[in-house]
Amino acid sequence: MAKIIHNNILDTVDSVFSVSKERGSLHLHADEDILDGRHLSINGKKVLHFGTCGYLGLEQHPKLKQGAIEAIEKYGVQFPMSRTYISNPLYKKLEEKITKMYNAPVVISKNCTLAHLATIPIIVRPNDLIILDHLVHTSVQESAKKMLSQGVKIEMIRHNNLEMLEEIIKKNRSKYDRIWYMADGVYSMYGDYAPIKEMIALAEKYEQLHLYVDDAHGTSWTGKYGTGYVMSQMDYKLYRKMILTSNLGKAFGACGGLTLFPNKEFQRKVNVFGGPLTFSVQIEPPTLGAALASADLHMSEEIYEMQDELRSKINYFNSLLKKTSLPLVEENDSPIFFIGVGTMDMGNYIVREMVKDGVYVNIGPYPAVPAKNIGIRITMSTHNTLEDIEVLVDKLEYHFERGLETTGQTLNNIHKAFKMKPSTTKPSEETINTNHQDLKIQLASSILEIDKNEWDNHLGKRGMFDWNGLYLLERSFKENEQEANNWKFRYLIIKDDQDEVVLMTYYTSTLYKEDIFSRASISTALEEERKINPNYMVSRGIFIGSLFTEGNHLYLNQKNNYWKDALKKLINELYEFQEVENASNIMFRDLETGNKELDDFMTETGFVRVDLPESCIADLTTWNNEEEFIQSLTKSSKKGFKHYVKKYENLCYVKFKDKLSDDELAHAKKLHKAVNDKNIAINSFLVPDKVFDEMVDDPNWEFGLVYINQDNAETNQPIVYCFCHKNEYNVYSFMLVGMDYEYVYQYSGYRLALWELVKRAKELGFTQANFGISATTEKKRVGARPYQRVGYFQAKDNYAMEVMETTIAKERD
Repeated sequence: MAKIIHNNILDTVDSVFSVSKERGSLHLHADEDILDGRHLSINGKKVLHFGTCGYLGLEQHPKLKQGAIEAIEKYGVQFPMSRTYISNPLYKKLEEKITKMYNAPVVISKNCTLAHLATIPIIVRPNDLIILDHLVHTSVQESAKKMLSQGVKIEMIRHNNLEMLEEIIKKNRSKYDRIWYMADGVYSMYGDYAPIKEMIALAEKYEQLHLYVDDAHGTSWTGKYGTGYVMSQMDYKLYRKMILTSNLGKAFGACGGLTLFPNKEFQRKVNVFGGPLTFSVQIEPPTLGAALASADLHMSEEIYEMQDELRSKINYFNSLLKKTSLPLVEENDSPIFFIGVGTMDMGNYIVREMVKDGVYVNIGPYPAVPAKNIGIRITMSTHNTLEDIEVLVDKLEYHFERGLETTGQTLNNIHKAFKMKPSTTKPSEETINTNHQDLKIQLASSILEIDKNEWDNHLGKRGMFDWNGLYLLERSFKENEQEANNWKFRYLIIKDDQDEVVLMTYYTSTLYKEDIFSRASISTALEEERKINPNYMVSRGIFIGSLFTEGNHLYLNQKNNYWKDALKKLINELYEFQEVENASNIMFRDLETGNKELDDFMTETGFVRVDLPESCIADLTTWNNEEEFIQSLTKSSKKGFKHYVKKYENLCYVKFKDKLSDDELAHAKKLHKAVNDKNIAINSFLVPDKVFDEMVDDPNWEFGLVYINQDNAETNQPIVYCFCHKNEYNVYSFMLVGMDYEYVYQYSGYRLALWELVKRAKELGFTQANFGISATTEKKRVGARPYQRVGYFQAKDNYAMEVMETTIAKERD
């Protein structure tokens, strides 16, 4: 059964990064011979450097350089042994200095990622629970997910949401020995802080709660001895139930990971057999020498002078930003700043143009941030002068305004994406952001407002979502008891100045299960949670098309010069609708593959591509009789048709009806519910009774009823019901099914139903039969061909994605 595959997130990241690389904002190379920290040379252009994590500039400090040189002279360039056997002499000296700085036992690893891999599997036991902040660094998440193979359960909370954390603690405290909450001290994209004091208060309230905090971006630039943000929130005494990771790289100036422990027993266990500490090589002598020199500097008065210098530059930058309309996402005193731009398109534009203009800044891409929360990440260091900062702000403001004009983004959309208050000062380009004045736009809330011929000529020929079909859905999905079955419809038609349709579509707002296209095993796990919490992983989404219909719901004339402007207008309308509906997600679905121009456009506009389940379609024009039909099948499908369909043809017979009796309709609803309950591979809410009631009275629908073909049959009721739509444009669509699982396998009822539907569609003169998604193997046996479909997805945050990835990891283990 075709489902979204696990490596899809890798494919998605690949597509996002590849577009940004092509646009010149990622995977760049510095090309100068000598680095000074203040400047870089990119593509032969000397630029000011506002993208470093070396916030104090210690990587260029003479004392660190000298420490590295002396270590090479004494110990060589490496010490090629596992620390299980012998450690380089510099390790002991460095451990003593770090222990004195933090007043806590320490284990030193080659980097922070290896520190997590060394520590988490040792300190987390099988009967512990891990709770992750969904923005905690990937290195922490990946290390935690390795515990799934040991039976450790992982939960996830939205960013810094301690109320959500407490609810999970309350629900689970009787089940687990320890509950570990894992978070960052300073988050690497927005530069915002974890609420350390509140976290400690919660840990005091619940003795089982322990804290695991990564302060890699909070080290050196703040705190006593430069021990960082987290230590500064604890009066420089490590909390009794906290494990803290810190950094010998970034602002510290060398390289390596630190793990600080509240007791020596934890430290001993990790040091004895902390995975990578045993089988990985050691930190190289020159790096240890630089780290020792940095530790000495951290314990001197010089560190506070450097902190003060950096703080003055941070304050100066903040003061200049306040005089602009640049949307700073999080105002604080950390050296990390994030200017919201909303889309990859605008982010790529600004980074590229800033480099051309002599300033380098980072793009904050998906998946480090949600796809609609792309931004410009700026970091401050002591290398930067006040004059450099003035140049930065001046050029950033200029290119931000040009970016709005060039990409069609608006400041208003950015504020909405980041839930920011509108600025009192707006760029002049706010009013001239697109070429929409050349387009004619019709927006409607009912198909009754749309011309039937125009709609059907562009979209109605594709399937059940012709004018009549959509009118049935409008009547069916309203005023129902279950909120998930009350939809809102919108129809959009965009024409150029010659009255040619450039874009046409419809979209719906509905509640849906976020695992709708996930693996069945994942949905099974989530359904267990929904027995307790029915709304778990249930969100409101905006879907191009609807969750009832299948096929490409977007007519887009890419030969028209205005197609990108039209698509931007659609996206802006979707954003407006999303805000009104308070929806979490937007999805374009069931589009054809292989459209690179559209892929790149959607990626840069802030959507991520996802591979969707295959859609099965039978071409009825390639055969005229059963013999020709069999010849049209592939070799494997011929074999399957012979052994799994034709062989059992005498077991059942099918009646096609234009109407169903009340008893038949009630039975059909019952059997469809059985399918909905069992077919968790497409995990959706049960459609309302009103859909079936409307079908029965609609001349565009017919019903195939499968009966057991025996005089002494165990039941005289149908064992399969097929609900089929007939549009006016030669497309026959198999939309819903009900099956009696007591008999359907024994009598091959579903397989025979598919074969009878193919023959029925051919008999009625249709040229195409749509069989939808799932059961791909069965449908291929009756001549349907699976077509890979793609979608473009955008969420307000990455929380659902992270939960899915964690569930997938658990399934894999």
